[in-house]
Amino acid sequence: MNIICTICAKSNSSGLKNKNLKNINGNPLIKYTLTQAKKIKTFNDIIISTDSKKIENICLKEGLFSIGLRPKHLSNSTVSKINVIRHAIRKYEKLTNKFADIIVDLDITSPLRNYSDL
Repeated sequence: MNIICTICAKSNSSGLKNKNLKNINGNPLIKYTLTQAKKIKTFNDIIISTDSKKIENICLKEGLFSIGLRPKHLSNSTVSKINVIRHAIRKYEKLTNKFADIIVDLDITSPLRNYSDL
């Protein structure tokens, strides 16, 4: 069984520009979700969907798999998250020739969730 975690991180939020890169206690917000995802041993792969080179670089430094930057048409505030996840999974499957059986999506804006929540 191939269990995939997706983390969607666009560069500009309509409410707070570059919120995923804002420092909280010395780390960018995204790092908390990356760290939590890496602790879940049932995830076979963690996929980041982003339109930001900075976010992609943080993820690569954390040892995560990159599917490349997401297209512009999937980076505006009117796009549904399910379309972003669908794109990420299709690209992952094409690049790796592995198919997802279960997909778990983690929001970056929930850094205080507990391991037991996952």
